[in-house]
Amino acid sequence: MIKKYAQIFKITFEEYFAYRLNFFLWRFRNFVSFFALVIFWLAIYGVGENVFGYEKSQMITYLIGIAFLRSLVLASRSFEISRHIRRGELSRYLLWPLSINSFWFGRDLADKSINLIFAFFEIGLVILIFKLNLYFPQSPANWIFFIVLVLLSTLLYYFLSFCISILAFWTEDVWATRWLLGIIFLEFLSGAFFPLDILPGWLSRVVYFTPFPYLVFFPLKIWLGQVAIGESFRVLAITIFWLGLFYFLSSYLWKKGFRKYGAYGG
Repeated sequence: MIKKYAQIFKITFEEYFAYRLNFFLWRFRNFVSFFALVIFWLAIYGVGENVFGYEKSQMITYLIGIAFLRSLVLASRSFEISRHIRRGELSRYLLWPLSINSFWFGRDLADKSINLIFAFFEIGLVILIFKLNLYFPQSPANWIFFIVLVLLSTLLYYFLSFCISILAFWTEDVWATRWLLGIIFLEFLSGAFFPLDILPGWLSRVVYFTPFPYLVFFPLKIWLGQVAIGESFRVLAITIFWLGLFYFLSSYLWKKGFRKYGAYGG
């Protein structure tokens, strides 16, 4: 099994560097977006030290955390599944001695690994340029809750993205749905632009009923020490609930969609 995953890692890494210019342009785009976000929030703070209830070091740490969690939690290759379904290329993967989830999650791990390597470099460069002061948890419990929640969030996003991708069994165009999820819901409602608790109270409470805040917002709130221990357990429980829901939903949709699958042109 380890050899199989090692081979998946190798193939995925080779794919990235087969078109080096595309890869580096993609990373440059991510860096520019992150750089602009930091400049925007530094401008908001100006000479002040507290905005929206966040100390300057806490907000800067939140922004750094966004860059980190984008590379770890929100990075996924599962979007490719829809293309393989439409083109009838899925058949070859079904013949491999590895489950479809294991294969694509292995590709996700490779994708996250290479993203993290470059993200650490980009984050370090921004910290050096602006001489940023970061906030670190004072309690070991916050470190533990943060790590556990990030692992759960990574799985949650994988199965959520998998569900969207396998809608290709029923529709020719999954791009519109993925764009709606990725740009409107995911980026905004996960807290990947700003902390969700700066929204009006009623709106933030509505957002908390969705799975999205548990991908970025709540892990970073725990890191900043703004979530009590009892509340942290509740956040973990809700994340596990959403993870279980999307795991079973992805399994159901896969089995149902596979009955409709035809390898046309493949």
